[in-house]
Amino acid sequence: MMTPTDPARYAGADLRLAAVDMDGTLLDDDKNFPPGMDELLDQMDARGVTFAPASGRQVWTLIDMFPGRPGMTVIGENGGIVMRDGVEVSSHPVDTPTVREVIRLVREATSGPDGIDGGLVMCGKQFAYVERTSDRFVDGVLPYYHRTKRVDDQIAIIDAIEAGEIDDAIVKLAVFVLGPVEALAEATLANFADTHQYAISGANWADLQIRGVDKGSAVRDLQRFLGVDRSQTAVFGDAGNDLSMMSEGDLSFAMANASQDVVEAARFIAPSNNEAGVAQVLRTLLG
Repeated sequence: MMTPTDPARYAGADLRLAAVDMDGTLLDDDKNFPPGMDELLDQMDARGVTFAPASGRQVWTLIDMFPGRPGMTVIGENGGIVMRDGVEVSSHPVDTPTVREVIRLVREATSGPDGIDGGLVMCGKQFAYVERTSDRFVDGVLPYYHRTKRVDDQIAIIDAIEAGEIDDAIVKLAVFVLGPVEALAEATLANFADTHQYAISGANWADLQIRGVDKGSAVRDLQRFLGVDRSQTAVFGDAGNDLSMMSEGDLSFAMANASQDVVEAARFIAPSNNEAGVAQVLRTLLG
């Protein structure tokens, strides 16, 4: 556990945007928000500071996590889509040939008696689409993708999107396994690691997106939209998928519980997620 930075080193900054990872950063280990979060967000709104949760979750899930707060700005799908007040700021769909090939590979790897116990989540801007419909699988997906549709054929969904019959676009491909994800990820998404953004994103999850799309690129998209710069931006993270954000804000904070690579990339250390570190730092920055 790292020692937090003396708040005097960053107090009084001109804060206009705070991009904040969720798990291991804003939320404690029991997935609880810091005490007084609503009051803090009210204070940020009153001061004209945009608070943007940044997560691998679906944007609709993130919005649901902040009930009663119209106008939320959210970075979802690890940067694949950014929304503000229900309006898209940016999105970066995965190319259709790759989507089709990943569907084929996942079907192949998960079928038959020796198939891997997992499946593909096609992460659209509007819905997530799953072909694997067992209750155990869907129960593992729903906490991260509140808008999930169980479908018979993911290829048919892609055909309908291409034909304009479904108004959606796939911004991320995720495989979820009821066990360690590595075998399914290596058999499927890893085949595109040379041309796309590929990452193991958790013990049971791996993701594929367009190359260059990550939380950092989403912060840049949001900065352009809001008209703010790096000197007015704070970013908070704890894990590898937060690394790309660390170079996008002069006020870059690794949590005291962060991995070493994030600590080395950040300018400052915030108290741990279990000590409401993000809230402590934001209150200091707001003065």
